[in-house]
Amino acid sequence: MNWSAWKLFIDTQPAFRQRQINHAVFKELAANWSAVSVLPLKDRQWLETNCPLDINYTLSGKETDPAQKARIVLADGLTIETVIMHYGTGRQIVCLSSQVGCPLGCAFCQTGQQGFKRNLTAGEIIEQALLWQRLLAPAGQHINNLVFMGMGEPLLNLPQVLEGVEWLHSPSALDIGWRHVAISTVGLMPELKHLLNYGQQIKIAWSLHAPEDKWRDQLMPINRRYSLAVLKPIFREYVIKTNRRLMIEYLLLDHINDQLEQAEELANFLADFPKNLLLINLLNYNPGVGNFHPSSSRTREAFIKFLEKRGYKVTTRLSLGQDILGACGQLGI
Repeated sequence: MNWSAWKLFIDTQPAFRQRQINHAVFKELAANWSAVSVLPLKDRQWLETNCPLDINYTLSGKETDPAQKARIVLADGLTIETVIMHYGTGRQIVCLSSQVGCPLGCAFCQTGQQGFKRNLTAGEIIEQALLWQRLLAPAGQHINNLVFMGMGEPLLNLPQVLEGVEWLHSPSALDIGWRHVAISTVGLMPELKHLLNYGQQIKIAWSLHAPEDKWRDQLMPINRRYSLAVLKPIFREYVIKTNRRLMIEYLLLDHINDQLEQAEELANFLADFPKNLLLINLLNYNPGVGNFHPSSSRTREAFIKFLEKRGYKVTTRLSLGQDILGACGQLGI
C-alpha cells in the first residue's frame, strides 16, 4: 500500500467519504478499487493508479496448518515475510515484520544474517495485517493479536511501526486493541524510552537471551553498544511505573546459555524486578544459521524447574511454522 498516496487522498475527503473508503478497505476487504462502487469513477481510477490494493504474495502452508507464511513482494521488488499462527482455541496471531532484513546481526537469526535493506513504511506494515484478514474473512475469522517479532528490529523503525499500529487499532480499520499488540525489542536508546513512555497499553517483550554481557556480546553484537547495565534500569522502571507485565524472551541454545549456571545467573539478574510482573518465555532454537543446536528436553525442563523454584512464571513458546521456515529466527531463508 502506498501510504503517502493513501493519506494524501483521504485527508482531502469529507468525513462521510473517509468512512466509506475505510469501510471498503478494512471491513469489506476490497482487493481493488474498481469494486468500491460508492466512489466516483475518477477517484477509483486515481486510487487504482496511485494506491493499488492488490498484494503480490506467495503463501506457504494451508489454513488447516498451525502456521502459514506469506512472502510479500513490495513495490520496489524487495521481499518481506509475515506469519500467522492458528491456535486451536480459534485465536489468530499475526507476526509482522518492521524492516526488510535487519542490521543487528544476531548470531542465531536468519534475518540478521541477510543484512539490512530498508525500513518498511506504515502502509507496508498495515498491508501485512490486511493480507491475513482478507484470507481469514471467508471463514468468518478475525485477527486477534499482532506481534512485531518478524523481520527487523521494531525500535529502529519506531515511528512507522507506531503509525501502523495506531491505524490497525482504529475502529475504522481492524479494531485491534492495544493490549493485543506486542513489540519485541533487543533494547535500543533513546527509542526504548520513547516506546516505554508511549502511553498506550502495548505489550513489551525484551529479547534478552543471555543474563550476562559476556554471553550476550557474542550472541547479539548490539549489546556492546547498549549493555545490560544500561538497559536493565529502563525496563525495571517501566515495569514498576506502569504495573504492566514484561515478557523476557530467552532462546535456549545447547551448551551455550541453557545450563543451570545460566539459569541461576538469569534468576539473579531479574531478582530486583517484581516477579508477578515478569513472564520468562523460553524459545526453542529452530534450525537456520549458525552452528547452534536446540537444548534437550531434559536440559530445558531442568532450566524451567530452577526458575520456577525461584518464583518466576515460565512458559515455553511453541515452534509453529518450522516446516515452512516460518518459525522464530527463520524468516528470510
